[in-house]
Amino acid sequence: MKRIAVILVAHGEAETDSFFENFSMIRHTLAHAGEVMKLPRPLQLVASVLGGVKNKVTFRAQQYRSPQNRITRQQASLLQDKLNRVMIPHQTNVEVYSAFHATPPFVKDIVDQTSGHDLQLLISMSPIDNRLTSGNLQQLSAQCSPVNGQRRPIVVHDFWKNAELRKVYLDHLFYHGITGDGSALVLTFHGTLVKDTKGGIPMFHTGLKEMHEMGSTLRDAILIDPRNGYDTIEIAYLNHDVGGTWTKPSLAEALNSLSSRGIRDVDIFSCGYFSDGTETILHAQKEAAASSVKNIRFLPCINDSEAFADFLAEKVAAVVAAESQ
Repeated sequence: MKRIAVILVAHGEAETDSFFENFSMIRHTLAHAGEVMKLPRPLQLVASVLGGVKNKVTFRAQQYRSPQNRITRQQASLLQDKLNRVMIPHQTNVEVYSAFHATPPFVKDIVDQTSGHDLQLLISMSPIDNRLTSGNLQQLSAQCSPVNGQRRPIVVHDFWKNAELRKVYLDHLFYHGITGDGSALVLTFHGTLVKDTKGGIPMFHTGLKEMHEMGSTLRDAILIDPRNGYDTIEIAYLNHDVGGTWTKPSLAEALNSLSSRGIRDVDIFSCGYFSDGTETILHAQKEAAASSVKNIRFLPCINDSEAFADFLAEKVAAVVAAESQ
């Protein structure tokens, strides 16, 4: 029987308010970013210590725990159930794993653990391709040394332009959103660098083109959908403050602009993420709280929805079928 390892790879976040867990997560995140940005190691260490302390205090005070890793595990469990029904009749044994860039279990460890499988699929759990998401998985795949005729792990990506995923997004949005006269929708993405610290164009794949195309295509699809009742649809970015100049408008800037135009009701949908986490919950809510928009609702990411699991199962089945020809 053919054995296939399907590995869902998310960023990964600390699941408790433990200083050491948060320190480790931030240290791995900055080391990851340091591969493409100028982030000296002493600065990374100091930022990891300060960030670990800040997260410990903030998470404890607000009784917050990131759901991202838990959601990724649920996504993997749902996908496993669906693939069992699709694959086993074809004498294919599929094992689905969850793995992370910044927290255990790390993706490299799971790839090593499943190296004896006939086929490994690395699924980038981010709709946007860039050097630090699917690009990191491409590099990992290229570094693998297959034995006994096995091939390197296949990276499953290009979600940002997938029409079937767009349909999943639309159904999800109109199920959770509340539209009405004078209401607006803000589609948020994880921001990226547009200029480095010297004002130059970043010398790595930032994913800016993919974000622009996914955002504009999704916005157009929402506007022509008969279910749509939003008067205005904007695109905004959840940014960081390291490495240079980031994408605009930020969520705070977009909300202030809407408020100045008399918009009082806003739904925020983080379409640039496959799972909710600290950025889409704590950071986004902090920016929203500082705005003067009267009513703001945060719609959930697609997370562990059945429709998303069905989409992933069909995607995996198509890749496996293509590799079996």
